[in-house]
Amino acid sequence: MSPMSAPGLLPATLAVLALAAALVFLGSRFSGALIRPGDGAPHRWVVYGMSGALAVHLLLMGLDLLGVPWHPLLVAGLLALGIGLAHVLPPLARARRAVEPARLPSDLAWGDGLALFAFAVFACTAVTLWTMTPDFIYHWGIKGHRFFLHRGVDYAWLARPWSWPLHPDYPNLLPELFAAGALFAGGFEPHAQMLWTLIFFLAMLAAAREALRTAGDRWTGQASLAILGLTSALFGMGHLMAGGADWMIAAAFLAALPALLRPPDRAGDWQAGLAAAFAASSKIEGAPFAVILVATQLARRVIDERRVDWKAALRLGLPSVAVGVPWLLQVVRHHLFLGSNAGPFEPARARVIGPALVEALADPAWHGLSLLVFLGPVLLLVRRTRPVAWLATLQLLFYLYVYFTAPVEPRGYIISSFSRLIFHLIPALLVAGGIAGGEGIAGSSPPHPVRAPAGS
Repeated sequence: MSPMSAPGLLPATLAVLALAAALVFLGSRFSGALIRPGDGAPHRWVVYGMSGALAVHLLLMGLDLLGVPWHPLLVAGLLALGIGLAHVLPPLARARRAVEPARLPSDLAWGDGLALFAFAVFACTAVTLWTMTPDFIYHWGIKGHRFFLHRGVDYAWLARPWSWPLHPDYPNLLPELFAAGALFAGGFEPHAQMLWTLIFFLAMLAAAREALRTAGDRWTGQASLAILGLTSALFGMGHLMAGGADWMIAAAFLAALPALLRPPDRAGDWQAGLAAAFAASSKIEGAPFAVILVATQLARRVIDERRVDWKAALRLGLPSVAVGVPWLLQVVRHHLFLGSNAGPFEPARARVIGPALVEALADPAWHGLSLLVFLGPVLLLVRRTRPVAWLATLQLLFYLYVYFTAPVEPRGYIISSFSRLIFHLIPALLVAGGIAGGEGIAGSSPPHPVRAPAGS
């Protein structure tokens, strides 16, 4: 099949699903380092999927640096080689045997059902392109299609003066996933590419469920999961979010919650570090998120242990450095940074920024729940949710800082972006709020996570 021809919907769908399954399987080869005994199966698959996606991201960036085209047989062969090496390396093999088998949850309840119902409704609107974001046409999708045709990231194309609307300086994990799915399908099929959004949505629900298993009150946990699913689906449909990368940062934040809500440990370091790297690889806003997440988790260790654990620092920071350095090298090499990214801080902009933020918060797609973004400072008062609150609050302050510095007209910038940016934060804040409320109802705040019931 020629690169210009379009595959059928079924082959394209199977290619995307097969690639997603391969990413999870690849990540599972490192389960001994990434997973603790008692971690629920859905959360494990999220961690495995993120680690597999980052491995493919590194692979494709490495091929670009070497000037090697992305041939589907080459990519498939290198993935198979990586899986094989991870399978036979003695330390990894021994560590995997120490991890109990992942089983589907046996304690599904009404909140799970409502969340999955909301997901199913959104899925119907996404795969039919009813809720496809315009950014898929003008940014993420056109990049993925171009990289598929070019058999690699086309930096010369990104560096053209007229390519500035494409955000040429953004990380490329999402368009790489689009391109990789198209490589294995033999063509680019937009309907099938929407499956990546659904995978990220499911990852959000799975990670949230893991965090909510430790809430003191089961009813509150189920209610929080249901509200998360319904809110995400409603905003995704109302704001036309299918095919965009904002789901990736929201999923990364939720994936880091279990590590942030329990005392620091080795597996939690890897999970937080992978979540940080996944966010940093998805959008340029993910870079400060990654820095804040890594710093938050490292600061927790320093406070608890009264020393700097350099091994923990490596576990937390190495994934982000591994994906960030090649990205920065290519951006600097090809002069891709846009002048509109930063400028001097202008306090006088507050007269415009304040009313514009109020207008953006009134976005009907949020149905009034946009105010949950201010839950961060409130959750600073709860000891257990304080790390989550710090991360959300500092990221929100960063977004506000950008509005004071970006050399563009602030009102239009805020109206077009703020209600979407807070989607990165609200799902995790909603879950953290549910945990705080659930423990308040139960009358206790356990210092350690409750171990999962058998089969979960």
